[in-house]
Amino acid sequence: MGATLELKIDERELKKLVERARQVLGRRPSFRPLLTAIGQEMVTSTHRRFETSTAPDGSRWVRSLAALREGRQTLIKTARLRDSNTYNVTSTDVEVGTNVEYAGVHQDGARTRPHTIAARRARALAIPGIGFRRAVNHPGSTIPARPFLGVSRQDETIIHNLTEDWMRKITARLNHA
Repeated sequence: MGATLELKIDERELKKLVERARQVLGRRPSFRPLLTAIGQEMVTSTHRRFETSTAPDGSRWVRSLAALREGRQTLIKTARLRDSNTYNVTSTDVEVGTNVEYAGVHQDGARTRPHTIAARRARALAIPGIGFRRAVNHPGSTIPARPFLGVSRQDETIIHNLTEDWMRKITARLNHA
């Protein structure tokens, strides 16, 4: 399942520029260099969120008890989720996301149902403060949302600047044509 963020280019000014380019150059300019640069920046930004434990809106993630106990950062136990973020470019859009099956749980939050935890390999479970039990009833738990995908204000600025640079290059080619 994973999680995905999709950015599409659909700006009027950009369409006008593309039409002008088509008239002058006789073909449509490629969006791929722009979309690739945006994809790379978004993956870098997503990695930064894991390092700072912040959501795209700048809010701090709720610290996980396991990370606190183990002296590590939230959502970085093996770094699989962080390192799985990538992007895919087509001729008109870029998707940024991950195919890690539990990504959506961390992006959006979730609630686990009550369930029984039974000993598998051992005869009993050692429960601190309680002792040994063959099985225990878990009441369920809430996993808070820790959004890592999204477009921050800083990302918007970067995307804007990348788009302006791309447009300047296209315009320069049009002026030399």
